[in-house]
Amino acid sequence: MAQPHGEKDFQPVVQLAYWDVQGRVRRASPEAVKAVWEALDVDPLAPRPVVEPVAVAWDGRLRLRVRLAGVERVRCALLLEDGRELGWTEVEAGLRRRPGFAEFAVPGRVPLGAHRALVEAAGQRFETVVLSAPRRLTPDPPPRLGLWVPTYALWSRVDGRFADFELLRRAARWACGHGAGVLATLPLFTALLDEPFEPSPYLPASRLFWNELFVHVPGSDLPSSLDPLVDYRAAFARRRDALERAWRGLPEGIRERVRAWARARKWLGRYAAFRAWLERYRRPWRQWSVAAEAKNADPGVCEVYTYAQWLAHLQLQEVAQTGVWLYLDLPLGVHPDGFDTWQFPQLFVPGVSVGAPPDPFSPAGQDWSFAPVHPQRARQDGHAYLRACLAHLFQVAKMVRLDHVMALHRLYWIPRGFSPDQGVYVRYPVEEMYAAVLLEAARAGAVVVGEDLGTVPREVRRELDRRGLWRMYVLAFEAARALRPPGRNSVASLGTHDTAPFAAFWEGSDLEDRERVGLLTPEQAQAERARRQRAVEDLAHALGLHDRSPPAALRAALRWLAESPAGCVLVHLEDLWLDRAAHNVPGTTDHQHPNWRRRLRYPVEAWDAPEVRRLLQELAAARRTAP
Repeated sequence: MAQPHGEKDFQPVVQLAYWDVQGRVRRASPEAVKAVWEALDVDPLAPRPVVEPVAVAWDGRLRLRVRLAGVERVRCALLLEDGRELGWTEVEAGLRRRPGFAEFAVPGRVPLGAHRALVEAAGQRFETVVLSAPRRLTPDPPPRLGLWVPTYALWSRVDGRFADFELLRRAARWACGHGAGVLATLPLFTALLDEPFEPSPYLPASRLFWNELFVHVPGSDLPSSLDPLVDYRAAFARRRDALERAWRGLPEGIRERVRAWARARKWLGRYAAFRAWLERYRRPWRQWSVAAEAKNADPGVCEVYTYAQWLAHLQLQEVAQTGVWLYLDLPLGVHPDGFDTWQFPQLFVPGVSVGAPPDPFSPAGQDWSFAPVHPQRARQDGHAYLRACLAHLFQVAKMVRLDHVMALHRLYWIPRGFSPDQGVYVRYPVEEMYAAVLLEAARAGAVVVGEDLGTVPREVRRELDRRGLWRMYVLAFEAARALRPPGRNSVASLGTHDTAPFAAFWEGSDLEDRERVGLLTPEQAQAERARRQRAVEDLAHALGLHDRSPPAALRAALRWLAESPAGCVLVHLEDLWLDRAAHNVPGTTDHQHPNWRRRLRYPVEAWDAPEVRRLLQELAAARRTAP
């Protein structure tokens, strides 16, 4: 259940049941509920704090709840995030009284930001973080046509460059030149690409720093492998060595500029030290000894990683300055062996992992293998970690997609030793979570898109609409039911990074692949093929198709989206040349499918084929006249 609007108190709640995507009630087992409560390590019967650790000032209007009996007035002072102080004000309990508490409306408007309030009541002093945010986002609308490309898959035959921010800048210029004003890509956060090793962009080492693999090192172009699959270990090792050589060759004046920039970046020094220790010990941080961490990290290695972050920051700003709106992802979690769990261990809940319940896409449910953020402990500093992750993205992105946006309301926790279909939903402080998101987006004037696919209760989508967050529309999912047009505040596409390319969807070849790797039994595959055939037939009828070949179907489907009211239509680059290979097949290992490793079929110089250019021009023209 979502937290009611206006509720000022929060206590973690473990849901005993939920409605699944097919409308059936699923009840959690007593054993799973008990395991989740033990992982939370909170007493639901403990007394509530006199003043909650977070107070939300929607549109600057601050209301404080004080949980003391008989309190008629309080004194309040605000310490603003820019260092200013708003002096003490005496406030009477004029809003609401209940047995044991009263509410107070602080006069005036609190400026946008994350501030601290000092509250004096009945001779006692309390402190709370005040998140002052707009009730609803009202940013400028984005360009109406966008292009999606995976950064890791980019390459150039001309200069031997591969998978770097310079190629992303070229992709942005190419998109602009073909009428696409939005460039979307997979998450660009730093990853574990040595020991430990995890290349998935949705299990980053941190959501606070960029991926060193993608940094273009001036003057050191690296030969692009002819292998169609990315060898992350080798590629990262070459990039790491190039960064070190470049750093050593810099004039001292530039090195001092990098150091000065780094000193102003919170946690960057700790991150660089983490990478230096990781290089030295080459094993997960939980296996480091206390004595090891007590030693100083290698300063030379630290400076290489600092330099890499400086370059990444500059290069991503150059991408954003091409004229596109850069559209980036905020993954839901981080790798358990990464920097964020090491730096903020108290924030992440041990003994459980996050996942998704069973649905037609994943009948057995999904376990995503990372720990959830503790819903109560995150409140102690006003959700500073979440705000920092968002602020990092908004430095360069005008659009941000929140992976699994339902996490602002609740998360599906799977206790250790339980299967994914035995998970339990845990409620989060929804009002505070939205306030944190809206605050950082409002500072940047950015559009926020909530990934609302799968098992998502209606109240989540209502809240997205209420708060001005955009939603997603995926034609591959809509084809299974009566076709409805996308809404104005939505990003519409044929598929996602987790679905088959359109040609494979249309022909059903993705179902053959899923059967081949064991995700579907022969019986399940037969039933899925029948459902897919019906969906394709219905979609062909809705689109008025006479020619049902993949090229004709692709053109008609994209044209239908382009003529719809969708705020932005996102075209996957590889659909334009009818690629059939997926970048990721959820639920598979690298032995079953080369997830996140497949390079694009064509280098950046070869994208401008006549049929691709014509189709994009046609879509851009349709977008200009769409309602």
